[in-house]
Amino acid sequence: MSKLLAPGFEGDSELTFALQSAFDKGFPLENLRPLLTSDNLHTQAAAAYLVAEASSKIIYKMNCVVAEIADLLDSEVSGIRFDAIEALLGCTTPADGTVLGRLMLRLDDEHAGVRWRVVQFICLAERWQLRLAVENAAALRPDSAFKMLISAYGHYVMPSAKDLPRLLAHPDAVLRRFAAAVAIRPREVIVERFVAMVEQSDDAEVRKIAADCRQGFLRPTYAIRPSILTRASAETPKGEAQNAGR
Repeated sequence: MSKLLAPGFEGDSELTFALQSAFDKGFPLENLRPLLTSDNLHTQAAAAYLVAEASSKIIYKMNCVVAEIADLLDSEVSGIRFDAIEALLGCTTPADGTVLGRLMLRLDDEHAGVRWRVVQFICLAERWQLRLAVENAAALRPDSAFKMLISAYGHYVMPSAKDLPRLLAHPDAVLRRFAAAVAIRPREVIVERFVAMVEQSDDAEVRKIAADCRQGFLRPTYAIRPSILTRASAETPKGEAQNAGR
């Protein structure tokens, strides 16, 4: 801790990994606070890495420093913003609506990688997280696309086949990205016609979202494609096909 907080710290992956192991073994998570709030960008980067790479057994406990993690969303370093978004997916609660709104506003980030991380958040967030993120983004920035999203498309968590083409072709790039993300948002079975609509967009960034979905980067392992069900039904007895669908 003292080495990472030293004024001259310039990054040390070995020290960072050692501290990561200590947190996994029970080192108090409150000790992340001085790292997350350090003026040294190298220290901030190490802290952002630690919270983003936290093991599943401790990530939810990091809510004790959720405000400090959220402040990293405003970092001048894109990699720090990127890691903060991943951490917030796992450690936010329904009391963190404003934090989730700040995260969602990064869908308009200047860095494509950070925008992609928000797309991933939209794909993997719990329904309550997504709802709070959109509602609070609209409240934080009333002149943003999110205000219009709520007003015109209140059922934004699951777009209809009628609404999706309009959103994907919208003049506002933020709405196009959001539409692409919710279109490929994982369900038990991927909606192929929605993915196909995203692939037909004139926006190269939106088409990449669809490509990343196809390659599995933006969906969890449990989400499957209809073709798997069709093949299982044709090749196995009915009972076995149902098990394959699960």
